[in-house]
Amino acid sequence: MPEYYAAFPAAELANNTSRPIELGGKKVLVCRASNELYAVENRCSHQEAELAGGRIRGCFISCPLHGVRFNLKDGEPMGQLTRVAIPTYPVRVVDEVIEVEV
Repeated sequence: MPEYYAAFPAAELANNTSRPIELGGKKVLVCRASNELYAVENRCSHQEAELAGGRIRGCFISCPLHGVRFNLKDGEPMGQLTRVAIPTYPVRVVDEVIEVEV
């Protein structure tokens, strides 16, 4: 059954950046884009590379390996390299700490 796990203080994540973390046995990438928080699986569905370190623009993250872009809201890919979405996770902030449901 999914549950929320505390990740780290929200103040530690600047706008248009991400931070990898393992929560509940899953590799998660917590992102702040356009001052909104998102969490996705830290894995590109194209060639299984980690998305950590990928550039965030608007509400998309680009895979650092081949540039495949994923929508942070729903995990949907853009472009021709993959049609497989990545999992997304609900995010909330409680007492100034980011929590992710996995």
